[in-house]
Amino acid sequence: MKQELTLYHAHWSICSQMVRVALYEKGLSFKSERIELCDQSDEAGNLTDDFLKNINPTAVVPVLKLNDEIIRDSAYIIERIDDLKGDNEINLWPQDPVKRSELKKWVEDTTLTEGVGLGRSLGTMVPLFSTGLIEDLIKNLKFKSILRIIFKHPRRERKIAFLTMYFSSLKNRIGPIVYNRFTRELIALENNLNDKSFLLGAFSHADINLMCCFNRLVEMKMESLLEMPELPNVAKYWQNLKSRKSYQQGLLDYSDHEEMLKKIFNSGPNPHLEIIQNKIIEQLNS
Repeated sequence: MKQELTLYHAHWSICSQMVRVALYEKGLSFKSERIELCDQSDEAGNLTDDFLKNINPTAVVPVLKLNDEIIRDSAYIIERIDDLKGDNEINLWPQDPVKRSELKKWVEDTTLTEGVGLGRSLGTMVPLFSTGLIEDLIKNLKFKSILRIIFKHPRRERKIAFLTMYFSSLKNRIGPIVYNRFTRELIALENNLNDKSFLLGAFSHADINLMCCFNRLVEMKMESLLEMPELPNVAKYWQNLKSRKSYQQGLLDYSDHEEMLKKIFNSGPNPHLEIIQNKIIEQLNS
């Protein structure tokens, strides 16, 4: 049976990036349906009646349409993608049950998992460092767009966060709450890699997740964390991730937010960077 794939995604959404990388890793062709998100654009494509009724009633991306089947949640989408036959011979999930169990834990820790609060895992910490950018975008929305979010967004926690950013500010409060935990996660990753090219040896779903998380750190002017001499395994790992063709295809080729990034960092480096670097050094020396 012919596979017809349509991906509903946003260029700057980390979870959308993860799914795009998986599609390119497998060598699968897909139709691209770009969705402008309500926290970034007055268009708010994820709050249209058609999207909420026919694509995703929770108003989030990515969503993959496989023939007539709608598949939601990035982690599950990638599992389904791995079962499809593409042009590339690669398995993003190992066949061995023990390795599958190990990979499942890594995937849960490195993606934006439903039900896991922000800052509770590595995957939910990284987006917090881009709060300043999201807040600037939200403050530039028209007031009628904010009203649209109030009345149409189905997810209460996102609605509250967006409204707080619009009428007040979160950007100076969010990052510091995860400094210590993020430091521990990076050091744990350093110890786990132990000179391995990828987390489980062979490239997998978890490596896709970390590729996208690390790329967000780069965009947030925090790449120095991934190049510290105190974290040599992480540095080599990041080079391995960047060298994959899918990094260019799924991330860099969809880059359309350089002006947004330039605006938020026009006053200098990311304020989180030096604090976290010092915490890493302190913890390694303690």
